[in-house]
Amino acid sequence: MARIIDITGELYSGMWSYGSPFPSLEIKPLAEVEWVKYDIYAEVFEGLNSQSGTYLETPAHLLGEASYPLIDVPVEKLVDIPCVVLNVGNVRGEPITRQMLENCKNADKIQEGCAILVCAQYGEKWKDGDYLASCPYFTREAMDWLISKKPFLLGSDFPRWDNLEKPQGFWLDFYNADILMLAPVVNIEEVDSALLTVLPIKAAVTSCAPCRAILKV
Repeated sequence: MARIIDITGELYSGMWSYGSPFPSLEIKPLAEVEWVKYDIYAEVFEGLNSQSGTYLETPAHLLGEASYPLIDVPVEKLVDIPCVVLNVGNVRGEPITRQMLENCKNADKIQEGCAILVCAQYGEKWKDGDYLASCPYFTREAMDWLISKKPFLLGSDFPRWDNLEKPQGFWLDFYNADILMLAPVVNIEEVDSALLTVLPIKAAVTSCAPCRAILKV
């Protein structure tokens, strides 16, 4: 029987965000509903945005109307995607290089059209105060190598793929390659290969949306 691993990061009040103009998430009780005679309990998600927590993204994030919204991705393509997890070790605040990716024991298992998840053993920092500040990033050569593998989807367990102080200049090439992005995820440290299912919120007119992602091992 297959084992299911939830790789979705938890949403919670005051969690990390990418900074202004991205709002901070606050989950608050719904006010009393006067037109119902019973006590009811529901929550308001203030500050929820398309890149809250773990999210799935299309190239429209950079290319706009020249690309396609997330809702246009057929849901059947997001279920049981063959997936390879490249574990580069515990990386904090440093670049992930092409050599690190090539040296992963299962790098030769990558097939065109699969999903690739890059693991820097960073999911454990999901609730840490320096979650963004100590994030690793891809070098230009590393991203070029990943793009050359022609995956359907590329993901990671860290939130920022580029370095704001040392931009690597790969974004246009990545989005023009028509690869879906899944980031950031958790709980992938012990996985080599699996089937990936990603189900985003069904929202119109958006390039990306929060999702639930699982691995079937």
